[in-house]
Amino acid sequence: MQCKRCGSEISQDVRFCPTCGSSISLQKADEPAVQARPALTAKQWVVRGALIVVLVGGIAIYLNQLLRTFHPVIEAQPTVALVTMYRDEQIRSTPVEASMKDGKIAVPLRLVQEHKLVRFFDPEQIQETPLIAYVTPQGKLVTAMSRSEHCGSTDFYLSGNNIHCASCPSYWNMASLEAYACCQRYYPDPIPSTVSGDMVLIDAATVRQWQSRL
Repeated sequence: MQCKRCGSEISQDVRFCPTCGSSISLQKADEPAVQARPALTAKQWVVRGALIVVLVGGIAIYLNQLLRTFHPVIEAQPTVALVTMYRDEQIRSTPVEASMKDGKIAVPLRLVQEHKLVRFFDPEQIQETPLIAYVTPQGKLVTAMSRSEHCGSTDFYLSGNNIHCASCPSYWNMASLEAYACCQRYYPDPIPSTVSGDMVLIDAATVRQWQSRL
């Protein structure tokens, strides 16, 4: 260290500067004391605690949605998009035309990705119940019979992480089809499908053999 009076170098254990004789202890006393941070008030603790709870809760909800168990049919479906979170706005079904391809009902994958939820009919009109196709927040393709037998609705819409009946308050998680209102059994029944090129393919025989669960 250095003497503050004459600038001479001195050791830390001396009491007086050997050059000018000034007291080292008085020089140290002149140094400003380090001020301690004021303690947080009760209000500040409450605000910080609330922010932590909101942050942890938000992360928990986000992970819960991404890691939610899939319905058995949806579990085996192909992944066709990146993981995403749907906003809470209503996404209504968009009617599209289906075609037949080698005994399968076919709709363009790009239309499903563009419109988020599409609705279509058996091109040969053998099955009267329409079908829907959508992509879950986890990126899984879902194709299903577009009917909720409890109320008879044949249309749905997406909002948040859920698929809603367009005619009654029933709604289900898009990936697990867990019910949140009622009608646990009467979600849009998933039908297996595959992707070939830009086409979503659904076995026509499976669709035409489908019967109401009531």
